[in-house]
Amino acid sequence: MNTNHLLAERLVALFLLGVLLLNPPLLTIFDEPVLVAGVPALYLYLFAAWALLIVLLALVAEFSPPATENYPPADDHTQNSASGDPEGA
Repeated sequence: MNTNHLLAERLVALFLLGVLLLNPPLLTIFDEPVLVAGVPALYLYLFAAWALLIVLLALVAEFSPPATENYPPADDHTQNSASGDPEGA
């Protein structure tokens, strides 16, 4: 499988997880007048979900193999003309 495709799939999965975690039906579960260590449960949940998404995104970015570029090899003429030499040699 192409590494670019695998990275894209992982990023889409993280996006969908973020949508699920921050969706209002799930947020209403934590919208109770309960304090956890002096912090409202909803605030604690939002911070934890946000931190989890950042950690997972960092792991995906860190441990993904480098992107493979499928460009054709450059020949000598295109390399010389890009160098700014007016004669192209």
